[in-house]
Amino acid sequence: MQVTAEQVDPCTLSLDIMVDEEQVTRTFDKTYREFSRVVNVPGFRPGKAPRAILERHVNKVRLQERAREVIIQEAYQKALEQEGVTPYRNASVQPSDLEDKKPFAFKAIVPLEPQVKLGEYTGLTVNKPIYPVTDEMVDKRVDQMREEKARLERITDRGVQAGDVLIAEMETVIEGVEESSPARRQLIQMGSNVPGFDEQVTGMNPGDERSFEIVFPDDFVEEEKRGKNAKYTVKLSSISGRKVPELNDEFAKQLSVDTVEALKTQIKDSLTQEASDLSNQVAEQRIIQKVLETSEVYFPEALVQEEMEDDFKRLSAELKQYQMPYEGFLAQTGLTSETHYAQVHDSAATRIRSVLALRQVAIQEGLQVTDDAIDAEFANLVVGGRITEEQFADYQQDGRRRLQVANALVQQQLHDFLFANNSFTEVEEDIEAIEEDNAQALIEGSSETESTGTEETPTSETEAPAVTETTESTETSPTQAEKEDAEKTSE
Repeated sequence: MQVTAEQVDPCTLSLDIMVDEEQVTRTFDKTYREFSRVVNVPGFRPGKAPRAILERHVNKVRLQERAREVIIQEAYQKALEQEGVTPYRNASVQPSDLEDKKPFAFKAIVPLEPQVKLGEYTGLTVNKPIYPVTDEMVDKRVDQMREEKARLERITDRGVQAGDVLIAEMETVIEGVEESSPARRQLIQMGSNVPGFDEQVTGMNPGDERSFEIVFPDDFVEEEKRGKNAKYTVKLSSISGRKVPELNDEFAKQLSVDTVEALKTQIKDSLTQEASDLSNQVAEQRIIQKVLETSEVYFPEALVQEEMEDDFKRLSAELKQYQMPYEGFLAQTGLTSETHYAQVHDSAATRIRSVLALRQVAIQEGLQVTDDAIDAEFANLVVGGRITEEQFADYQQDGRRRLQVANALVQQQLHDFLFANNSFTEVEEDIEAIEEDNAQALIEGSSETESTGTEETPTSETEAPAVTETTESTETSPTQAEKEDAEKTSE
């Protein structure tokens, strides 16, 4: 066997491995003997048929796959021993064609352990954003709460307008579709329909009937409908409009406070805490970015691919929850599959780079967690009502849970260390900066995670941003309360 090693980068080794024909022949003979014990050959007991006869009955493709698997596994292990290499992750194998009694070559791309050479991580200075909480922000939050408490009321003194929820009998005939959708009673949410639909029904009154045609846009979520003509016949049964509750003490009491002023004070305190938390988060990210600028962090591509796989799984779960196809997500975000892949790749690489650098800081500074500290954190979770007494006993013996808590505690130590050993210049920024920095934090990932004691606390992952559904269809999805209200008002 011949092995040629090439260091592709500090964390990737390429092994070109050539297996001689003698080894290939021995492996094929061994594989035929293995198959002879399970392949039924008329006239012979299992394992007793000569190879020449067995070859007529065995599945050649499966046998070749098995032989290739054995050859690669054995040759790869010998190559690692010969080169004195310890893989950090499973290798990526690129095999050539395999034939019996002929040499066989394959390439193995071997991920190696990450390497970190830290630059300066103390004595740095960054801007720390200070986000003032204004009365306008408080009022906006109050208005959001009022909108959440809004109910639907039947409208009888005007026609359809923006924001209404309609109940109508609607028939749809789509170009090229032999069977049209029969007229049926359904809810229609104004503002969530095919472009042009809302304009056609605006002004209608209960009892009115209208027929009109619309062409589906070229970027419509359902690809088979793009560019096609659709004829709608809508017979309106009822109109329901949202009624927002008045801002008074009665409304405040629905939110467990006595007066409007008490409600605003509570909201301001909450917003102030949110602004403070985000300020610390952004400041920490800026410190980490400065550390990375002077550090050398290398890691294998395999780590990025693992992180990306988790990212796509989370996105898939989000899209499934909102019943949105991936193509619809791309249309909503204005991305192509290629640009989205590149964004996810860059985000994963950024998170891994940050985690590895912080882990090295923790090692160099001796930031560790004792068993007593882990037990104390479990006790805090019991006191806080986050876990029960019974769970406390189980968690103390659960290695996975203990590791999760240890990671969270070390991350808090890292946070405290960075803030204690670097300086910050406070700079006032506005609400637009809050939204921008928050979005950036989601993209880059945060070095902080919270320990709940009941959920995994990963050290190199962030939750995917929530996907907001934009439904370009007349099949709308009002909230359950809106459905109930609309049904009641139509009776």
